[in-house]
Amino acid sequence: MKLSFSWVGLVVFALPMLINIAYVLFPPTGEASSSKSVTRRVEITEAVSRIVCLVLLTFLVNKNPLKPKSIWLLAAVVFLLLYYIVRIRYFIGGRNVALLGQPFLFVPIPLAIFPVVYYLCAAIRMGNIPAAVAMSVFGAAHITVSIQSFCR
Repeated sequence: MKLSFSWVGLVVFALPMLINIAYVLFPPTGEASSSKSVTRRVEITEAVSRIVCLVLLTFLVNKNPLKPKSIWLLAAVVFLLLYYIVRIRYFIGGRNVALLGQPFLFVPIPLAIFPVVYYLCAAIRMGNIPAAVAMSVFGAAHITVSIQSFCR
């Protein structure tokens, strides 16, 4: 690994974020239940680990060249597409907040699980094990926050 700037890493990080722009421009029509609370410590862990992942994906580069074809690349693309499909389901469904926590293809809290698996696959594909470890921490925190937000 070497310290350098990676456009690939930046794009990998940004791809799931693009559809969030639409979420900001077109906010939910319903309201989330106010009785659901998220543990502050877990919320902080999620935020910090997200930034660490961005930094590691963008500035820590594998010295070995990437192979053009990889099962990890295919897996990353599949999970990114699944994430976009679930987001599109939300917009088509009238931007109802309840859709954000509903299972998809028998996967509970898909908006938490799909992007985490995408990032893990992408980091492994890039040979960026520190980013994969940081993504595992982020994933645990992100899924916990989602469970606390949608499953209580």
